[in-house]
Amino acid sequence: MKLWKDLFRTQILARGLNYYEEGYVISLEQTSTGYKAVVEGTDDYDVEIEIRDEQVYDMTCTCPYAAEGNYCKHMAAVLYEIEEGESDTKIPVNHFQKARDQKKELQEIIAGIPIDELQEIVFSQAFSDDFLYNKIMTKYAPIIPQHMIRLKQQVHDIGYRYSDRGGFVDYYRATDYTDALNSLLDENIPLLLERNCRMEAFELVNCVFYEIGNRDIDDSDGGTSFVADNCYEYWQTILQECDDKEKETMFQWFQHHQENYVVDYLEDYVSDFLLNEFHDEELLRKKLHMLDEKISKFQKENYSGDSYSAHYGMVSNITARIHLMEELNYSEQEIREYRQKYRNFSEIRKMEIREYLSERKYEEAIAVLKESKILDADKAGLTAEYSQQLIQIYEKRNMQKEYAQELQYQVFECMQHDLEYIVKLKKLYSETEWEKQRERFLQSKTSSWIRYKFLMEEELFERLLREIQKNQSVYVLDQYETVLKKHLPDEVRDTYVQYVKKESTRTVDRKSYKYLMAYLKKITRYPNGKKIAQDIAEGWKQDYKRRPAMMDELRKAGF
Repeated sequence: MKLWKDLFRTQILARGLNYYEEGYVISLEQTSTGYKAVVEGTDDYDVEIEIRDEQVYDMTCTCPYAAEGNYCKHMAAVLYEIEEGESDTKIPVNHFQKARDQKKELQEIIAGIPIDELQEIVFSQAFSDDFLYNKIMTKYAPIIPQHMIRLKQQVHDIGYRYSDRGGFVDYYRATDYTDALNSLLDENIPLLLERNCRMEAFELVNCVFYEIGNRDIDDSDGGTSFVADNCYEYWQTILQECDDKEKETMFQWFQHHQENYVVDYLEDYVSDFLLNEFHDEELLRKKLHMLDEKISKFQKENYSGDSYSAHYGMVSNITARIHLMEELNYSEQEIREYRQKYRNFSEIRKMEIREYLSERKYEEAIAVLKESKILDADKAGLTAEYSQQLIQIYEKRNMQKEYAQELQYQVFECMQHDLEYIVKLKKLYSETEWEKQRERFLQSKTSSWIRYKFLMEEELFERLLREIQKNQSVYVLDQYETVLKKHLPDEVRDTYVQYVKKESTRTVDRKSYKYLMAYLKKITRYPNGKKIAQDIAEGWKQDYKRRPAMMDELRKAGF
């Protein structure tokens, strides 16, 4: 199968791999359209995957996360299982049957244990295992404040268990630490929700989020986001089951914990949830009022055109406010009037442009794009983007004069990253006229990033080689060697000769000697190259005979 991993968020993919490795895929069956499987989790979930032309075409799962339209960890686990089967050239052992047999055997043994003995086993195990103890209490005991204290203490105990005296979780313990927090959530939140203890479930998720958001940890593998994503998903699940009063409670919690509750980059989880969830009209209007206060604060205290963070904060709140207005069915006129107040921000004008283009109001879009080129003249990336949009419109509308003028602006005033617009411009000129434009472009600073590629495209091979020689870039020469060797073999060979001679004077370690020998061998593949390379090698043997590593590498290379 091709590129299926790209369908999943990184954290979901990691969790799916964990489920696969732990053997949670307990059955897998090939169907006429793909595969179906059962994956163990909080419940057993049915997964179906449709495959067409060696690509995943569609997937379904009966878990709550997939029900919201997401690709879940259970789907990823099944795909890992399928991939493993495809890569195995032998007839695989039916480990699904083995797992079913073991499960059946265990069920039969447990069923035969006298009830009093079984209770004693469970009691003894739970009394020494906080995890099992809390699971039993969550599922069967009254959910009283004391039980929530025990659950939250378990969260703190996990942090204590995996951290050092300074409270730091190192790289080698980080995965176990984050897995333990996720297991605590996955074991207890569904049980609390089954018993309609929504606010208790919310309280426990918040406790875990606070733990991960304030723990000093080596997060090289992204475990913090792994747990935070799980918290976000459970917040969503809890919110869906809440009544109006509980939704208000959750709303207030998120509103009051946007700042200084967790480490700064995790604060986005809180603010994103607040802005993206809570769609009741009353709460939407509260969010609108909240954003107005934030925008006003930025205007009075924080906003500075030179501060990126302040600019980003201001713009993100303005755009969020506009989206809320749309969700609350404000009129188009009201939304446009609000946007007009903040048209000094390029992001707001981009919203206008997208709207005009979607409505095919090309003249209006052109006017805003031209205006934006002037307003953002000091921002090269933005002006290039506006110009590219104008080129697309002019080309689509067959506005030849404007199209040619904008292409000129794009090619000679904006930094070029590929040949797209140069190729378009070339088509507007005769061969003689293009030679002048070509020279103009090569003299322009906008050609600097694609000069080599452009010279190759124009088949100016001698000039390309001179450019490479001037910049003394053997790595670029390697990229274009195949073509240049056909047209300028002696010159390319001599360039490599100059390189190895120069490098030999400053190369002092075995790794570099090996690298040098590779280029010496490369020279042998050119006209008269074997003799030239041999002469260089003989000279090195005389000049550098006290470099035993170099002499050894020469011998290994056949010189």
